[in-house]
Amino acid sequence: MKKTDTLIRITSLLVFIAMVAYLSVYIASRSMNTVQTALTVTATMSDSAPLTGLVIRDELVIRSAEPYIDVTAEDGAKVAAGETVAVSYSSEEALERASRLHVLRQEIEDVQASLASVGSVQVTGDREQSIYSAIESLSSCLRGVDLSELDNRSSALAGILFPADDGTAASGEYLDELQSEYDELRKTSAGDTEDITVGESGTFSTLVDGYEGVDEDYAMDLTPSALRDLIAAERVVDDSSIGKLITSFDWYYAAIVPWEDGQHLLEGDMVKLSFGRYYSGSLDAQIEYVGRAEHDEQVVIFRIERGQADMLAVRAVSAELVYREFTGLRVPLRGLYRYYAGYMSDEDGQTLTAGDTVTLSMGGTDYEVFVSEVSAADKYGDLPQGVEPDSREDTRPARRLVIFCWPWSAESDPIDTSALAGQVTVFGREPMSVWNYYDYDPEAPEEQDRLCVFTMTGLQAERKLVSLVFAGEEYCLLSSEGNDALREGNDVIVQAHGLYNGRVFS
Repeated sequence: MKKTDTLIRITSLLVFIAMVAYLSVYIASRSMNTVQTALTVTATMSDSAPLTGLVIRDELVIRSAEPYIDVTAEDGAKVAAGETVAVSYSSEEALERASRLHVLRQEIEDVQASLASVGSVQVTGDREQSIYSAIESLSSCLRGVDLSELDNRSSALAGILFPADDGTAASGEYLDELQSEYDELRKTSAGDTEDITVGESGTFSTLVDGYEGVDEDYAMDLTPSALRDLIAAERVVDDSSIGKLITSFDWYYAAIVPWEDGQHLLEGDMVKLSFGRYYSGSLDAQIEYVGRAEHDEQVVIFRIERGQADMLAVRAVSAELVYREFTGLRVPLRGLYRYYAGYMSDEDGQTLTAGDTVTLSMGGTDYEVFVSEVSAADKYGDLPQGVEPDSREDTRPARRLVIFCWPWSAESDPIDTSALAGQVTVFGREPMSVWNYYDYDPEAPEEQDRLCVFTMTGLQAERKLVSLVFAGEEYCLLSSEGNDALREGNDVIVQAHGLYNGRVFS
């Protein structure tokens, strides 16, 4: 009898087919059960717009017809009424003497600091400790932004680190020579000068750019095109100008704002302005004036109370306007759902199962939804005030609370809440009636948003009610309250097949 392996081949083929079938089912099952989640974090999002504008201040130009001027006030210095900001000299020689006086005064201070540092080394006998002390003194000066002492403390450190070989530069004799020359020059120049003072207090600046006559009232009469021309125009500065005095504590920013962004701005509102590299951080600004539209643009004037010292050298500048800021729990928009809770008769409700996909029709609009939850059968309780008395019968049929969910989208939001007051129909099997949950349960909270997310709690999907704070292109900010509210650190389900409340994922 001839041997054959047909049986073995058939058995092997059947085993192979079974294995392929098993792997196919396993892979399909795993792909169907794929769940993507995103961790919720607290974040801030904003609506902003780029601006082009002009910095405006209340400014007085300081002028002098004298040919030889020495400005003594520093940029950004606060000066009082009657205080000297510059000195005029009678001749070029007088100006040279004044320059020499400045040099001598600085050199005297350097030598004094150097002698003091050398003396500290001699007294302590510890040069290393003196170096550490001088470095700490210089560091504290920088931390406290005390620039008036910066030169002295730098000189003190240099005197310890690099003492003169012959001791001449740090001797008392050399200091006496400098002081003698300084005193003699002061006597000689006593009649050379005349002080230039200011009539009121303010902040001094040497930068005169020709925009000093542009104030808030002037800017209110500008159209967007006129403001743009003003920024681009070449300004003429008088040769007699030696500086200016900013007399106001507040300052203004007149900007060209796109019309669509200007719709969010109201006079008196507070917004934030960011000037990029000119000022670190953002500045609070109050809207003083909102102009009329011209070619989809308008002039808006902002009043600002801080940052003037940093912006003294800035005039025509771009800024970023942040007119709305929102803080909440950051979640991908794919994980946000709208829900509808309604009552169905026990007979119809028991035909639905969590996870079913049906069509919900409300107010003439159809929504493709999935069933999130179906409650157990329950008898109707007392109806709210206003329902006809003859409907308050104890023989009412049992009901089921059914919750439907569908993905939120900006196009379909908000839904017409008036449509929820009547009867809606669910299609998918036979038409069935659903009654608005809020009409039949006076104790139910009236969530206006009717929004929810599903979180992965353990291996189980859990529905949590939320309110929409802000919606961007891919992400949104949510708020949530209550014991089972959405919290920072929760895993929100953004993609899952067959999602419903309570589903266990393997």
